[in-house]
Amino acid sequence: MIIVKDLIGGNKPEPILIHYNGTLDADSVTKRYAGSFVKQMDLNDIDNGLFFTFGGLASAMENTVGILAEDQPITGNYLPNATALGMTTRLMYPIFPSTVLRGEYSRTDKAGAANTDTGATATAAATTFTAAATGTADRTIGGWIYMVTGAAAGELHYVTDDDGSGVITTSAWANAVVATDTFLFIWPACSNYILYDATYSGLKSEIDDSACVKHIQGIMTYIQAPGIPLQPLARDLHDALVVANARFFHDFVWCGLGDLGASGVALNWVRNQTAA
Repeated sequence: MIIVKDLIGGNKPEPILIHYNGTLDADSVTKRYAGSFVKQMDLNDIDNGLFFTFGGLASAMENTVGILAEDQPITGNYLPNATALGMTTRLMYPIFPSTVLRGEYSRTDKAGAANTDTGATATAAATTFTAAATGTADRTIGGWIYMVTGAAAGELHYVTDDDGSGVITTSAWANAVVATDTFLFIWPACSNYILYDATYSGLKSEIDDSACVKHIQGIMTYIQAPGIPLQPLARDLHDALVVANARFFHDFVWCGLGDLGASGVALNWVRNQTAA
């Protein structure tokens, strides 16, 4: 993730120093990446003292405070009660309800794991894209499908309907899609649904909303490709486009909870902290 701007102040916030250890119960030996979410420990999890840590640790995204401004390497990381050495400080960008974040629907995460989706089929000259499940009917309307591999690689299609197992695209597929082909699904611009990748520094393609989280309020989606500068995705411009090596981004603000009455994940700065 990167911070684009602040909706109130305009400029993105300056990074601040925090005591960070990317593992809960040990001196961290796992790399954590710049752009990954940062959370505070649960308030009653004090066996090793309180500190800031990796946002993907259970319960993921509770007490979220920001995103790392620098990598945490695999050495030199210590708990507050380490035997001989003090905690390492890291730079972090704090995030607030007015902070606009940008995540990329990348093909792989920063650790190299695949972020693409698979298991869908489509027939050439038809407009139906059948996935194993797309979750709640109509949730994907306004989203985009971009094929990464297969005969249809490079095709980009806009979604206009969804019955919960297959979606209807505005334009017909020029080539067939088979279940082993990989694709990226870009959620509708104002969607509440996304899925973080394993490093919690980017977005993973997931067309089934039941596998996603409702942590955001989406604002706008973008495309960037060779010969195409960064620009908002627009049905009239980009539907049925065929372009190699396209990249896709989603701007959003981080809301945390699906509704005000829920408990669990929340922005630490503006809501009561989770105890457990």
